[in-house]
This record gives sequence, C-alpha cells and structure tokens, in this order.
Amino acid sequence: MKKITILLMAVMISGVASAQMGKVSAAETFIKEGAFDKAKVSIEEAIANPKSAAAAKTYYVKGKLCQAAFDSGDPKFMSLYPDILMEAYNNYEKAVQMDPKMKNTVIKDNTYAMLGNSFLNDAINKFNEKDYEGAMKAFERNVMVSASDMYVGVVDTLVIFNAGLAAYNAELYPQAIEYFRICTATGTEDTKPYIFISDSYMKMKDTLKAEEVLLEGVRAYPDTLDILLQATQFYLDTDNSEKAFESLHRAMEKDPENYILYLVEGSLHMKMNNYPEAIKSLNASLGKNKEQFESNYNIGLCYVQIANDMLNEANMIADNREYEIAKNKALDEMKKAVPYFLEAEKVNPTSIATLEFLREIYLKLKMMPEFEAYKKKVEDLQ
Repeated sequence: MKKITILLMAVMISGVASAQMGKVSAAETFIKEGAFDKAKVSIEEAIANPKSAAAAKTYYVKGKLCQAAFDSGDPKFMSLYPDILMEAYNNYEKAVQMDPKMKNTVIKDNTYAMLGNSFLNDAINKFNEKDYEGAMKAFERNVMVSASDMYVGVVDTLVIFNAGLAAYNAELYPQAIEYFRICTATGTEDTKPYIFISDSYMKMKDTLKAEEVLLEGVRAYPDTLDILLQATQFYLDTDNSEKAFESLHRAMEKDPENYILYLVEGSLHMKMNNYPEAIKSLNASLGKNKEQFESNYNIGLCYVQIANDMLNEANMIADNREYEIAKNKALDEMKKAVPYFLEAEKVNPTSIATLEFLREIYLKLKMMPEFEAYKKKVEDLQ
C-alpha cells in the first residue's frame, strides 16, 4: 500500500505543477489573441505559485507578454507594467539565468533583435515627442541589447549617433560628447559628430576644446564643406574674423558656385564695417542666385550705412554751401539702396524692416507719394 500511496502522491504533485504551468500556457494563448490584460493575470498567477515560479519558461513568457503589449501600440496595454520594455528584458535575462538552455530559445526566436527594434521604435517616438532624455535612454537600451551574445544581427552604429543626438537635444552635453566620440572613432556620419561635439563644448563654454575638435574634423575631412562652414561660424561667433575668412575661402574653393558662401563673406565684411567690399561679395552672391532676400537686403543696408556715415561727416561742415554738396552726395548714395530693398520686398513682402527702410529713405529724399505708400504698408502690417 505504501508504494501505491507514494505513487498517487507523485501523480497529484505532478498534476498540481501541470495545472500551474497551464497558467503559463494560457498566457501564451492570450498573447497570441492580443488579450494582453488576461495574459498578465495568468502569468502573474503562475509567478505567485512556487512551482511555476521555479520554471524559466514562466519568465520568458512574461518577457514575451511585455514586448508584445508594447508593440501593440495600445496605450492601455503599453502601460500594463512600468517601463515595460525593460520589464521584458529583465524577464528574458532571468529566464536564461535560471536555465542556460533558454539561451538557445532566445537565439532561435530572434528575441533580442526584435526587442532591440522595440527599443528603437520607443526611442524614435520619444524623440519625436521631444522627450530627448527618454529617447537617449531608449537608444542606450537598444545598444545594450545589441551587445548581448544572444543578439542575432548587425549592431547599427547609427543608433549610437542618435543616442548622442538625443543627449545633445536634452542638453546633456557630456553624454552627447561621449556618444559622438564613439562615432568619430568608427567614422559614423562623417563630419556630423565633430560638429556636434564642438557645439556641445561651446554650450559648455569651452571654446578651446570646441576649436580643437573642429580642426580635428577639418583634418579628418579636408574636402567636406559642412565642417569648413562650421569652422567659419565658430570663428564668427568668437570674433576671429581672420580665421573666419580663412575657413570661408577654403569652403569657396570647394564649392565656388554656392551663393551662400558669398553672402557669408559679405556679412563678414559688414561686420568689419567694410561696406564697399561687402557690396562686392553680396553682388557676387546675387550673380549666382538673383532671387534671394538676404543679399538684396544687405546691399541696401550697406548703402544706407555708407550714406549715414557721409551724412554724419556732412553735419560737421560749417560752410552751408559745402554742407549742401556733401549732404546731396550722401543722399545720392542712399538712393542706390532703393532698388535692392525693392527686390528684397518682392521676395519677402512682409519684412517690416525692409518696408521701414524704404519709408525712411523716401522721406529723406522728399519723395512724398512713395513715403505715404510705404508708411501705409508698415501700418497695415503692424
């Protein structure tokens, strides 16, 4: 009788264990049906029972539930667990720790590649929602999963660049630099990491390192326009006109038909109050792209500045006759601004600054009908 009793007990124990593992099977069925809330109830009941809690498969299925619930895109299911994708990852890891043979299942099912893709989608969504710190963490987790020996696929170095970009937008500049440095080592995205590292240092008020990284980028990519333009902008921002011109002229050699470069050159001359040279550069820019606002407006502004300087000098003349001659020469110079401002107005008819300049010029030239017309245009826009 003892043998029979022991046998019956063994059958009963086996039945109880099977019943609890039945909860795991039920959870799998609910996952397939998209009933993730019901799957959660079943899997949590399985985890609460010591018998099924001792089975590695229980945690693997919970990981599958978490990932599938996130991938559903339904906010109700995506919030079944806090930080649901990390919950999936932690349960997969626990399953493998409990039973190393589960590693084969993870690899066979391509589980980590799909989880990495889920983290990537999470990162993209958060980035688009301007949750940059959240996006950075999600990109980091994609990299973490990709580093696993259970990951089946190629590690995408662009994800590291995107992690840096998310950190940069979150104003987490040290972290951004760390990621972008990985990119410079691997050649990911060419010059862009250098530009972002440099600007990160600028945001951190470290101009020496910002310049150092830019020059490193120029050496690495001497024929690439964007790094030369970034160097030009850096020297503009740090009031180093000589080096700004140097970088700009190297860029012009690479792209001589780029009208923007001549516009920048003109702006540099304007910054140095060298208006005649500025006009030459800006006219060269218009020669390459006639229908643009910036060069037309800036040439008009140059003539206004020249005329105002001449008027200031005229005001210092005591002799009335000589004063009138000097004043008229200044007004003649101011007239030269009008056609450029008119062209600028055609491109951007709502530019208040352009309309105000035309209004004031016409007033000084005593062209009253034109003055009244532009006075009305300004009033209508204000």
